[in-house]
Amino acid sequence: MTRHESPTLITNPALFVPTPPFERVSALPQRHTLPGAELMVFQFSNGYGAAVTRQLSRPEESAFEFCVLDCMQPTPQPCFSTTVATSFLSGLSHEGTEGLLMLTERLGLHPRRVKANSSLLDEEF
Repeated sequence: MTRHESPTLITNPALFVPTPPFERVSALPQRHTLPGAELMVFQFSNGYGAAVTRQLSRPEESAFEFCVLDCMQPTPQPCFSTTVATSFLSGLSHEGTEGLLMLTERLGLHPRRVKANSSLLDEEF
């Protein structure tokens, strides 16, 4: 390389750390590939979570679907009893989906998590 040439940066994609799909959400999702879509499953410490689907064929401003999950069961299940969403929501933007994720992450403790915590307090160790 001569003195005036710029160095060439060679990168290995395997060395890149995955970036969060929603920067204002603390949890990183489990990612699943679906035909024409990506499913991201979030689990939060309050006992709730969310399923977010990104439809790859749709424009960014309407590509997302969202559902709150009850993560206090062996397999997370849709949950329609929160103040965040009482049904599946579709046609959402990235920003709208991120807002719903933030609200879900900030929900109070799931009733089963509260019961489990109080049961632990009653135990003698």
